[in-house]
Amino acid sequence: MAINFPSKSRIESLNKLAEGGEATIYEYSRTQVIKVFKPSVDLARKEQKVKCFIAMRGKFPKNVIGPEEEVTVRGKFVGYAMRKLVDSEDLHMLTKPKYLAAARLTNQDVLRIITSLGEDLGKIHAAGAIVGDVSDYNFQMNGKCDYFIDVDSWGFEGKYSPDAYTELFTCPDSYAADGSVRFSRENEYYNFAVLAFNMLARIHPFGGTYLPDKNLSPLERMKRRLSIVGKHKADVKIPKIIGSWKWISPTLEKDFIEIFEQGKKMDITPDLQELLKNMKHCSVHDMYYYAKYDECPLCNENAKVKTAPVVAKATQTAKGPQITIVFAGIDCAYILSKVHYMNKKGEAVQMETGRKFPIPKGKKVDFSKDGKVLYVADDDVIEIYDSNDQVTATIERMHRSNYLVRDREVYYVDKGSNLVKLSITPNGNLPTYLGQVYNPIFEVSEDGKVLASSLYPKTAIIVTPDYTFEANYTGKINEYAIQYDKQTQKWLLVYQLPNGKYRTMVFAKNKVEYDEDIIQYNAQPLSNIDFFNNTVYDPADGRIIGTNLAKNTAKEFPCSVVDESSKLEFTGRGFKIYNKDNIYYYG
Repeated sequence: MAINFPSKSRIESLNKLAEGGEATIYEYSRTQVIKVFKPSVDLARKEQKVKCFIAMRGKFPKNVIGPEEEVTVRGKFVGYAMRKLVDSEDLHMLTKPKYLAAARLTNQDVLRIITSLGEDLGKIHAAGAIVGDVSDYNFQMNGKCDYFIDVDSWGFEGKYSPDAYTELFTCPDSYAADGSVRFSRENEYYNFAVLAFNMLARIHPFGGTYLPDKNLSPLERMKRRLSIVGKHKADVKIPKIIGSWKWISPTLEKDFIEIFEQGKKMDITPDLQELLKNMKHCSVHDMYYYAKYDECPLCNENAKVKTAPVVAKATQTAKGPQITIVFAGIDCAYILSKVHYMNKKGEAVQMETGRKFPIPKGKKVDFSKDGKVLYVADDDVIEIYDSNDQVTATIERMHRSNYLVRDREVYYVDKGSNLVKLSITPNGNLPTYLGQVYNPIFEVSEDGKVLASSLYPKTAIIVTPDYTFEANYTGKINEYAIQYDKQTQKWLLVYQLPNGKYRTMVFAKNKVEYDEDIIQYNAQPLSNIDFFNNTVYDPADGRIIGTNLAKNTAKEFPCSVVDESSKLEFTGRGFKIYNKDNIYYYG
């Protein structure tokens, strides 16, 4: 059976949910979406693979989101229909502390999701398929289970090889002499081990800074087997925010070492299953650990597990910078922005007024500066509430597109791909259309200046109030930061490259003033950096690193309350430091 459309325009009239380099996703019904390939794709090969998958569909786990019916235009294959996912997130979100806190996911919950993924990956292999792209952006989850997506890129043993892979999750042994990738179950065991460690420890097994050669990329370290778990771990500086992964079982840690540093190919799923069956909660660290230890390995050194090093507080002199607390909420679980936080009951609380609002599952809450306007957003709409918790407006936006709240203004992308500034006024809401965008990332300065970057395949069109720039790029831009320097009136864009390095760009009024990949950053997430007077301020372990891009010089400022998760805001004389549950002033 096939879903046949009379014309391509009939498909394009449907609600577009997402668009990538190969295909566009449209909403077809309440339970189904359709994936329509672009003309540049080898449709004949895709059609064969889709037919093959449909014929084998009953052999795969139910959480494999794959072709259910072919989609045709006047009988000609253009794509396929598949199940619609609701309230799902990229697996990568499991590495984000703020997301884990808001979703109330423990390390045991993350372990459960990863174990389930490993079990289902084994079933997929048993059915004769190879996933190929085993990476954190190629799976989705909803906090309880995981989903396999983009299955048309899979391979089938003896018929088709996979069409996609991600370098940072691909076994170095997979590469042939000509640069092509040899896909196999054994190599995929390595890929899954990288993914599992990344999710459980919230850091890539070849992450951190390799001190003997700080310029060595994660990809090169993968080839040389210089991981953070084996004999080379003492040579790697791990961000303080990561903490310790010693809560895992000794067997799982040993297997990680053998895979990453000795080149062994093994399925770690049995280790994950055994660990999941033996978990115990530590109230001191509020986390779970392998129950076969006598005590929590983070609490007792006799468990032969070391905790992450603690940075001693910097000694402050009478004339030196002082640290003062700006905000310390007794019931604060996580500071969400400059004006509000989440309390331990899961409510959003406006700092100035104390106004509270329960955070609905799968949604985000923001406040105006005076707390009288409240915004509640999900993947598709933003609801605006008045001071009496009554909805005054509902804004439809592009599915899962960016949005930003700036006091009584909200910036979002509507379903027509327009970037819109909506001003909330006593007399009604006033929209201002700022231009058409495509798959954008954007930022708005405190005084209302906008940088918007439309991410076309391999080309980014970057629009500032003064000029339009074009930049080539590769891979996906997932981890990024955009900051405006009000002192010099320049924009900073930093994003992570596929090889793990960072590209740093500075846009002056009519030229790209800086474009290099030589600077490494500690901030997690990357958006925690700040930019002032040509200087990028990066939060690190017990210090702030200020790199002046114009002078190519760097300076460290010791500060005991800062770690990689601190959000920095330079005031011109000192720093506001936003930590998990406190705000400090340092200066």
